[in-house]
Amino acid sequence: MITAECQIAKSAAVHTLLDLLEQRKTRRFGCGMELPGGPLRYRSTMPPIPLSQEEIRYLLFAGVGETGRHLADMQYVRRTGREDGQGMAIMNFQGRTVASACAANTTKLFLTDDEGVYFASSVSHPESGIPPELVTLQQRRLEIPRRLPYMLSFNQWYTNRPGTLYMIPVTEVARVYLNLLLVLLSEEYGYFFVDTDNGNAGCGLDAFRRSRGGRLHDDPSTNRVMTLRDLDAAINDTALQEQGLVCQNLFLMTQAIGLGGGIQSVGSGRHLLGLEPQIFSGLGFSFQPSSVAGVRSNPVGLANLWEGPCPPFTSSIEEAVLSLVDSKFGLGGIYTTPTSRPWMNPDGGSKIVPHEQRTIEAVIEFCNYVYRTYGRFPAHADAFKTVIAFQAHHVDVGFYDKFYPNESVPQAQRDHFAAWHQSHLDEGAAISAMHEEVLS
Repeated sequence: MITAECQIAKSAAVHTLLDLLEQRKTRRFGCGMELPGGPLRYRSTMPPIPLSQEEIRYLLFAGVGETGRHLADMQYVRRTGREDGQGMAIMNFQGRTVASACAANTTKLFLTDDEGVYFASSVSHPESGIPPELVTLQQRRLEIPRRLPYMLSFNQWYTNRPGTLYMIPVTEVARVYLNLLLVLLSEEYGYFFVDTDNGNAGCGLDAFRRSRGGRLHDDPSTNRVMTLRDLDAAINDTALQEQGLVCQNLFLMTQAIGLGGGIQSVGSGRHLLGLEPQIFSGLGFSFQPSSVAGVRSNPVGLANLWEGPCPPFTSSIEEAVLSLVDSKFGLGGIYTTPTSRPWMNPDGGSKIVPHEQRTIEAVIEFCNYVYRTYGRFPAHADAFKTVIAFQAHHVDVGFYDKFYPNESVPQAQRDHFAAWHQSHLDEGAAISAMHEEVLS
């Protein structure tokens, strides 16, 4: 029987989310900004107002917050000598506020404001009393050139301006790639890959072909033959979906708090990572030049902070594959350590079948082929990638009241300073006075 209290709680939760979804709109004009031309030309009468540490904590949690262990409710069985269900595809048991392919959690947030550039290494619940762990990369705002291709023209007037918080999700594609290879080259899946850029070579997998007594389906009629380019594109797309989820969560949180901002393309993501530091520093990622002529360099990580499974941060691709397998089934691995598992039965993980040795060998041969042929891994997708960013800022209500109907600015934005800045009495009073002056 559904009680009145349950019905009220259900209604409140649903309607809160419905309101956030309905009111979620990009509001680009913030305090201290100027839209220099066109029919919406306007200069803010308010100064830039940076986000408070409290506001930043809530946003970071929405984007990449840690939520305890995820459920890992997969099929962990083995039938007739085959791996079924691929439960062992999960890479860790740590849950976050956004979904992640294979629970890889390989999308992380960088952020910049007026004070510096930071890497969010760990983010707990904003009301836990544990502040987010931020690694300072530089003590000034990241300056992104306001010209193509580094920043798209229609973003240049408002992006990364004083007072704004600019958040950049970056995804480690290479680690997800290695893990998915352990799935795709298993006996259950048995995919075979050909390199159409290299005479339809078998990507180092000839010894594993079914036509030569192996387990991989090299007959095109099975629909399990894939080109290397298609494989790279598919894994790249799978990994990068997490960036959209991160930014959508940030969007909903800005609306709940009463902030403005929105999602935008970063323009040249490779430059933002640090491709040409002589133009601008970007986030400082190392780019490994390819030893093969005509093949572009590869962003492989941040030294001593976030290092990818690629040379020079590993001695070989083989080491990277074995390290990943060990993190799951080796000493201290997530499946072999009872305290890391989410289930009540402490023996649950011990019954999960590890990746077969033949599968591991196939993955190593494939990766060695890619590295020999292209001088990098992956071949056609970057090891790290960023494609979108999210900006949050305080809305200048005066702009919207001048050009838009009153309902274009929800009450959360109109009440924001009173609701979120009362702890800073002097600052809050000054801001409220400015706000009222603009509204009048």
